Amino acid sequence: MDANYNLAGLVDRIKAKLKDAEFSDEDIKQFINDAYFETLGETRYQFLEKYYQQQVQESGAVLLPRDFQSAIILTANDGKCTTTLKYKPSQDFMANIGEPTNHYYYSVYGNKLFYGLPNISDDLDEDGDERFYTLNVYYQAKPAELINDTDKPVIPAEYGELLVLRALARCEQSRDNFDYAAIYENKADEILINMNERYCPRQQEDANRARLPITLRARY
Repeated sequence: MDANYNLAGLVDRIKAKLKDAEFSDEDIKQFINDAYFETLGETRYQFLEKYYQQQVQESGAVLLPRDFQSAIILTANDGKCTTTLKYKPSQDFMANIGEPTNHYYYSVYGNKLFYGLPNISDDLDEDGDERFYTLNVYYQAKPAELINDTDKPVIPAEYGELLVLRALARCEQSRDNFDYAAIYENKADEILINMNERYCPRQQEDANRARLPITLRARY
């Protein structure tokens, strides 16, 4: 299954269920991407969490990765201890650039991440070498559009049916088959709940499980 779990494989699965060989491949690919972004925008999944490291000696700024969506946490290790940087709104951060009041704070502006750290460029470690901070940036990545036939979704293959069903619903809506579309959406929602239960918790023990959001509907 995993070998065929790519854009071309998803298109083939959808066309087989539609039983319509003439249905536009381009439309199906668009519907797959729409379903893809809709699904990944609903919650924060472990498979979209990334991090990178950079060696620095003082306050500064680094270019954000192209797939950066939002920062989760930043830490700086000076070789002796690790400190978590706190977020500061960009306007407040920029007003104090270079000042000690920004130490151990960070902000995001444009395509750069700005951080404040005490300068250790003149310090030496126990071996007489220059000291550096290891800046660890943990962030939520944004998914890339599925363009090439061999592009694979980041959604685990065992939940690939979710994309098939949500794309099928869009296909049926385009054919004015709204009853079929509703059936596919309901089945997709069931799979989504299962995926959230598997990939949102940090641990599987009941006391540590992440809970799904609860939607409260007003009663009249």
